[in-house]
Parts: sequence; structure tokens; C-alpha cells
Amino acid sequence: MADDTRDGRSEEYSYGSEDANARRGERAEADRQIVPPHIEVEAAHPKTVREREEEKLRRLAELEEEQRRKKEEEERQKELKLRRKKRRLITPGVVLVVGAIASITMFIMKFSNRKMLTWLLIILIIAWIAGSLIQYMFERFAIENDEVSDEGEVINKGLVETEEVKAEDNG
Repeated sequence: MADDTRDGRSEEYSYGSEDANARRGERAEADRQIVPPHIEVEAAHPKTVREREEEKLRRLAELEEEQRRKKEEEERQKELKLRRKKRRLITPGVVLVVGAIASITMFIMKFSNRKMLTWLLIILIIAWIAGSLIQYMFERFAIENDEVSDEGEVINKGLVETEEVKAEDNG
């Protein structure tokens, strides 16, 4: 027989024994105990009632702090929105004030109606351009100011006394 292996069994039989060995290996693998990975844990000591209360208070304080920050951010956003609305009124305000001054001045100087309306139109267009420029500058300064405050930098708007000056004042 050409199909015989060294120990006298046929190849078909030897394949069957390999399958049996594989099944035994799978069973051994399945029966093996699963060992969880080693995780270092602090010394396991039961928490006392005081420690649990302190932890609970710490969590409550963190939650309150987070809520306070959210509330402050919402108030800041409302303030910024209100300021933007106010800045939008700069151009119409400038046009209105300049137009009123020009109209009153031309009326007192007794300009003719046609001449007064022509000059008023020119003055209002110039006032609109100037008001738009002023509004743009205010918005640009506000954006720069917001960027600086978002970075967390402190902006001193007044004089700060140094320790030397304080020491001199105190004697």
C-alpha cells in the first residue's frame, strides 16, 4: 500500500487523528482559566463614611463650578450680542445727527430748497461713509478685544501700584 504512513496507518486515518488532536487542543484552550490582565489598583482599603462624604462633596463642588462657568459664558454671550446690536446703530446715528445739524444750519442761513436738498444729499452720503468707517473700526477693536480675552490674558486698564510704592506709602 502506497497510502500507508510510517506507523502503518493510511493517510485518511492519520488526517482523522490530526483532527482529533486539534479538537483536544481546542477543548484544552476552552477549559483554560481566563486570567484578567494585571491592573494596579491603589491599596484596597474600604472607604470610610467621612471619605465617601468628602468625595461626594467634591463632586458636588465640581458640578456647581461647571454650572457657574456655563452660566457666566451664557451671560457673556448675551452681553456680546447686545453690544453687537448697539454697534449696528452707529452709522444711522451719525447720519441722523449730521443730517439734523446740516438741515438746521442751512435753514437758518436761508438756503433755497433745491440747493438745500442737494447739499443735504451730499452731506448725508459723506456722513453714511464716515459712520460706516467708525462702525467698522469699533467692530474690529471689539473682535481683537474678544480674541485677547479668549486667550486668557489679563488686561490692566488702570495703574497698578507696585510693592515699592505701597511700601513708601506705608512708611
